[in-house]
Amino acid sequence: MMRSGHLDGAAWPGASIAGRRESVWRERELYLLVLLVLGVYFSRLTDLTIRGEESRWARVAHEMMESGDWIVPRQQGAPFPDRPPLNSWAIIGASKLTGQLNLAAIRLPSVLATLLTTLLIYFYSRNFLARIGAFGSAAAFATMAQVLQLGRVAESDALLTVCAAGALFSWHYGYACRNSPPLAWIAGYALAALAGLAKGPQGPVYFVAITSVFLCCRRDWQFLFNRWHLAGFTGFALIIGAWQLPFYLALDAASAQAVWSEGGEVGVRFQYHSLGRALEHWVSYPFEVLICMLPWSLMLSVLPTRWFWRDVGEARPMAMFLLTACAVAFPTCWLPASSRARYFMSLYPCVAPLVGLAIQRCWESPQVSWCPRSWDRYLVTGAGLIAIAGFVVCTAHAVGGSNLLGLGQSVSTGFALAYAVGTVAATAAILWSRMRHDHGHALTGILAVAGFMGLSYTGVVVDMQIQTSNDPSAQVAAVREKIPPGEHLVSFNRIHHLFAYYFQQPIELLKLCDHEVPSDTTASYFCFGEGPDIEKIEIPFAWDRIAVISCERARSSNPSTIVVVGKRRTTPADAQFDEDVTARKRSFYLDLDSTAAQIRSDETAIQD
Repeated sequence: MMRSGHLDGAAWPGASIAGRRESVWRERELYLLVLLVLGVYFSRLTDLTIRGEESRWARVAHEMMESGDWIVPRQQGAPFPDRPPLNSWAIIGASKLTGQLNLAAIRLPSVLATLLTTLLIYFYSRNFLARIGAFGSAAAFATMAQVLQLGRVAESDALLTVCAAGALFSWHYGYACRNSPPLAWIAGYALAALAGLAKGPQGPVYFVAITSVFLCCRRDWQFLFNRWHLAGFTGFALIIGAWQLPFYLALDAASAQAVWSEGGEVGVRFQYHSLGRALEHWVSYPFEVLICMLPWSLMLSVLPTRWFWRDVGEARPMAMFLLTACAVAFPTCWLPASSRARYFMSLYPCVAPLVGLAIQRCWESPQVSWCPRSWDRYLVTGAGLIAIAGFVVCTAHAVGGSNLLGLGQSVSTGFALAYAVGTVAATAAILWSRMRHDHGHALTGILAVAGFMGLSYTGVVVDMQIQTSNDPSAQVAAVREKIPPGEHLVSFNRIHHLFAYYFQQPIELLKLCDHEVPSDTTASYFCFGEGPDIEKIEIPFAWDRIAVISCERARSSNPSTIVVVGKRRTTPADAQFDEDVTARKRSFYLDLDSTAAQIRSDETAIQD
């Protein structure tokens, strides 16, 4: 028998729902979730060109494969101690499945991580919620606005989210459902270590802080100060050390420290140069997070009510743990003056079961439209918002010349018709789900809202991004063709990773010292970057500009981040001019050294 001491007098959840866990693989909700994620995230995966930080991690993966060094992330051959390498390792693994390091391989780890997180939420929630609540939890996470954005691109957020959620959920499952310290601490710390290798200290710090605060609040010192806790931490240190020690030996202590602070940028987020801007951020940030979790964050409005907590039942241990997790983690994202909503995304899986619990509690309430806690109320609201969205998109296409909200030119006639049909179908499904108060009808309502969110993003939003996205691939290919065989391109500062990604060939990084060309290069073709965060350089020789390539995320007539490609002039006059300048510099420094030596000699003679 499992004891129930961890549940504030409530019965051990596993005792009443063990049968559910045994049959969870046969539940249709699980397979509906798989179809939902496959349809939303695996469709149109490569329609949008590479953008943002995707090319950075793709280049790190490419250089790892070229050099065979999987320990030190590099760009242009130089160490890049900005972040641990799990994301690039995952891209390399995906390239083995696809056969090459293409766009599908670059984004595959993120969409797989989103699928795993969705299923993880369902399995975890089924320990405490009914099928409708668990399905609502997982579907809500998969179709939150920001998850739709970041869950399909090659950023590290999706990998961090699945590892951090896995650590917290496995720990709480081992604690509340199995009363198993080995399962809780060893599995939790192992997944926390993977979260650390995905995006630095955020995941491990959250795991340690959340579990410690939770146990301290419960005064469960026996579970906190446990030999299995030490064993889990030892496993964590071994997993991190298996990469960190070789990285430290290959570089130095400063690089080993920088890789855990995102290149030293973490401290910058806590600088409060402008108190007014910081206050504005503190006021707006909670609303930004709620907007990023739309439309499901609307369900959280019932959490502070007495009615919600009156009959929570078996879900109370889950709700208390998840609320503790959010309360501990949220200030770390809210207080930094330059924080973004995406920094809290790793805790979205902890918010999703609370949404599912709210759905379950509202569904269990009387189905009266005027009841403030009625599930019917949310269905009617959802149907109205879907109808409005369909009207806006179709109207924007009909008056495409005005380009309403940027939709007029991005939405094709075929998609506009398909979207109109989808709008009608989703609205009809939601209204039909109100007709009967049973599991099947409720499931249809949730699936209609989730499916429409997925259709809206993969259709409307992706089309808008395609229309505005900057695609320099043709320009970079033209530059590559202009470089004759036997020549190679060098750069005089670290160039933008988007240019390096499309150039494909190695670009040697050389430094301009005292505005002189490095003596170890004879390359005629060179490039350098210009941008807000890039120190401007002066080329100390005659050259011709070949191309200026924008590396912005979106197309712009006046880009601020560019890569300039040039060719050194090789005419006899210019070559002689460069030689004369170099000779004069050399003569000047020799005369200066001679004068200095003569002065020292005279001083010695005077002293004698």
